[in-house]
Amino acid sequence: MTHQYATTVVAPSRRFEYWNEVVCRHCIPAASQPLEDTDFDARLDVHPVGTLDICSLSAPMHYWERTSSHLRTGPDDDLWLGFSHDGHGLLEQGDRQAVLDRDRLFLYDASQAFRFSLGGSNHLVRIPRHLLSARLPGVEHMTATVLDDQRPGVIPLREMLRQAAAGSACLEDAAVSGRFSQTLIDLLVLSLELQDLSVVQAERDLYARVMNHIRRHLTDQELGLDSIARAHHVSTRTVTRAFARHHKTLMQVIRQERLQACRTAIERGHVRSVSQAALDFGFSDFSHFSHAFRNEFGTSARELLLMRRQSVGLESR
Repeated sequence: MTHQYATTVVAPSRRFEYWNEVVCRHCIPAASQPLEDTDFDARLDVHPVGTLDICSLSAPMHYWERTSSHLRTGPDDDLWLGFSHDGHGLLEQGDRQAVLDRDRLFLYDASQAFRFSLGGSNHLVRIPRHLLSARLPGVEHMTATVLDDQRPGVIPLREMLRQAAAGSACLEDAAVSGRFSQTLIDLLVLSLELQDLSVVQAERDLYARVMNHIRRHLTDQELGLDSIARAHHVSTRTVTRAFARHHKTLMQVIRQERLQACRTAIERGHVRSVSQAALDFGFSDFSHFSHAFRNEFGTSARELLLMRRQSVGLESR
C-alpha cells in the first residue's frame, strides 16, 4: 500500500511540524529543523517493493540529527540506502562524511547516531538489517560513504532505484516485486563488497591462515580469540569479521575442529579412554564434552570407543 503526504494540506505555520511527524513515523525518529526560510512545501511518498520500503522525499533543505537519546527511546536497526536523485546535502556517521549530490548513492545505519542535511529530490530505501549483515559482516562501518560509480553494480543499482521510485506497473505483482527487491539487494552487496577489494582479500587470507593455526594448536588450552589475534598481529575485531564472512564464529570453529580431532583419535585408536581424548584436545569439562560430541556426531564418544575396541577384537581373532 502506497502512502502519500504533502505539507500543503496544513497551514503554512504548521508545515514543518507536520513534515517532522510524517517522516519520523515512516522513516527514523530524529530531531529536525528547517534550514531555509520558506513555507516548507514538501512531499513524501512511501511504497513497499518486496522486502523493502522506498521513501521518496521532495523538500527544501532541512536537517536531521539522531542522537543517543533517540537510540534509547526509538530503537531501530534498519539500514538505509539513500539515492540523491536530484538532491543535495551532507551525511555524517561514524566519523565519516559523505557529500550528497545529484545521482549519488550512500548508506546509513539507524542503529547509530548520525547528522544528515538534505534537500531537493531524494529516495531513501529501508533495508531490514539481516538482509545485509549476514552477507556483509561489518556493514555498519560502510556507512556515510558515497558508492563509487566505477565499482560493479552501482550503475544498474541506481537505474533499478529510479524504476522502483517511479512506481513501475510491473512491481504491483508480488512475485515480480519480491524478485526485484532481491536483485536490488544483490547489486548493493556487490557494490559495497567491492568498495575495498584489498580489505576483502586480506580477510580471506587471514581466515585461511587462522584455520591452519587452529588445527596446529588444538591441544592449547589458551587457544581463543585473543591469542589468535596476537599471533597474527591483528585486532580481535578483524579476526571476528574474517570468520563472519564465512557465516561462522571463531569459537564455533575451534569447538568443531576439536570435536573432529577427538573423533579421529578414537577411531584410529590413538587414545585409550574418552577422558584422554577430551583432555588431549582442550576439553576439561567432561560433561560438556560428552553433550557436544553427541550433538555433533549423533553418537557418544563412549559408544564410538566401544565400537573401536570391538572392531579391533574381531580383527585379532
